[in-house]
Amino acid sequence: VAVHAPAGFFAMGGGYEYPAFLGFTAAAIGVTGAGRYSLDHATCHVLDRPRVVALAFAGSALAAAAVVGRRAKDQAAAQSGPEGDGA
Repeated sequence: VAVHAPAGFFAMGGGYEYPAFLGFTAAAIGVTGAGRYSLDHATCHVLDRPRVVALAFAGSALAAAAVVGRRAKDQAAAQSGPEGDGA
């Protein structure tokens, strides 16, 4: 969503409508739990443990922070112009 936010909401204009939809869908699946045709059900809920949930949350948070941080760094570099061209 952070990548598409400057373009506004609607997807036809490059906005964040579709990424937000995917995020809400993933959150809904996470809140409602595993269904009959899920990986949790197939593995007899071995992965459905508090430590695995905490590890997945921490990994997602770290990955999101890395993406947002890298994007901010790239935008700052692009705004400052090309780096030394040897002149």
